[in-house]
Amino acid sequence: MELTEREKALEERYILDFERSLRVRERRDSLFAGWAARALDRADATAYADEIADAGRAEAGDDDVLRKVLRDFESAGIPATREQLQEKMRALLFVAAEQLDAESTEARR
Repeated sequence: MELTEREKALEERYILDFERSLRVRERRDSLFAGWAARALDRADATAYADEIADAGRAEAGDDDVLRKVLRDFESAGIPATREQLQEKMRALLFVAAEQLDAESTEARR
């Protein structure tokens, strides 16, 4: 059974939206890792970002990233709750989306 033009367009839109959501999440995790590395006073921010990225690939959702950063904060004696970290991640999600949108707009020029 062949897809109609409308179905093809919807399928393409779904794929593009899904790919964008993955890029936004990856960017958010990178921003979150940078923020956490600064809070932890880690000189190896790039290596820490890689650790966060690895944690982010371990399972679906944000729990793995949250657990890692929360453990790291606890080990460093930095007070933080899961809710505070989730709020920071939410805020950085919007920053990540705005950055990617700006980059996309710039690339089209």
